Amino acid sequence: MLEEPPAKHIILAIVPPGDDRTTLKEVLTPTNWQVMFSNTFREAQTALRTFSISVVLSDSHLLDGYSWRDVLQELSAAPSPILLIVADRLADEALWAEVLNLGGYDVLARPFDPRELLHAVAAAGRSREYDMKRTAPIARKPVASWSASPLKRTAVAGG
Repeated sequence: MLEEPPAKHIILAIVPPGDDRTTLKEVLTPTNWQVMFSNTFREAQTALRTFSISVVLSDSHLLDGYSWRDVLQELSAAPSPILLIVADRLADEALWAEVLNLGGYDVLARPFDPRELLHAVAAAGRSREYDMKRTAPIARKPVASWSASPLKRTAVAGG
């Protein structure tokens, strides 16, 4: 019987149509990542409830008026950890510090640099796998039953 190859990780990219989507496809398609796109926060909510997403890459400001903070709040309610990478044309230290302090994973400048994009997504995937293993219930071996012969007890006379 043939073993199935490991399933691809899924990254949900909440970014507007354009060059950034093209870069995401070009960089991540040859890897073990499947890229899904969403235009809005509402579409992203549906995807998060339907698919097993590992990482979300979100524009800092979404087309339907939501922001990366709304995405982060949505991810905090997920049954298993999903990491957030925020993308912004004006990515600076202040945004980076805010994202990390509130629980996001990383910040990338747009347009994407392919090497930085690949590095951030791969690191997020490894971090998520580590978190999943660390928080998984520990499988314990059943306690072995003793099969030793019962001890003979001798009554002591007197006493």
